Amino acid sequence: MVIKKFKLMLYAPGLVVFDPLTLNNYLEKNNIVESDLLKLFCNNEKIGQEVISQGCIIPIYEIPELDDHYQIIINHEQDNASIPEQNNIFITNPFPLHVTSGNLIISDISAIIDWDKNYYVNYENIKDESYDNCNSVQMSNNNYSVRITGYCGNKLKTNIEFGYIFNFSATEKLPQFDFTKSIDEYNFVVDPENRGSK
Repeated sequence: MVIKKFKLMLYAPGLVVFDPLTLNNYLEKNNIVESDLLKLFCNNEKIGQEVISQGCIIPIYEIPELDDHYQIIINHEQDNASIPEQNNIFITNPFPLHVTSGNLIISDISAIIDWDKNYYVNYENIKDESYDNCNSVQMSNNNYSVRITGYCGNKLKTNIEFGYIFNFSATEKLPQFDFTKSIDEYNFVVDPENRGSK
């Protein structure tokens, strides 16, 4: 079941998916006051792995900032929203995500390069619709297993659609994330001009 489908522009080379309250609770519990969370997560492997394994954030980088919008599809269960299977570039192992506030943010990675607690925790009340690099989805409070499908349309066609499908499955416990390779070793690229590999 498709919950939401929208276009997102990237002004920084990556995507993040998070519940702002879940993420902020982690930051406050660990007395983290830095605004450049990306730098913190990259420089401190323990913290970087904890925010993923505890379901605080799903990071997807590096992916290119293109002249067109990425299409984002949020689904319940494993339904790839009528995207032809031959257009799939990759499907990830499950990411853990914990929803605390009932509100999920999908943004380019600038959200954690310049973290603004008040803006994101109160996003539904103060969001500016003119910004096309961030959106939100209402989601029931729960633990989720999230598989990401990257897809890109046929190169021979004009107006190629490309982007990411996030398949959410509610779970009793958060799935364990495989840290045998780091996030920056994953290939999340779905650029029509430079298609990623599985």
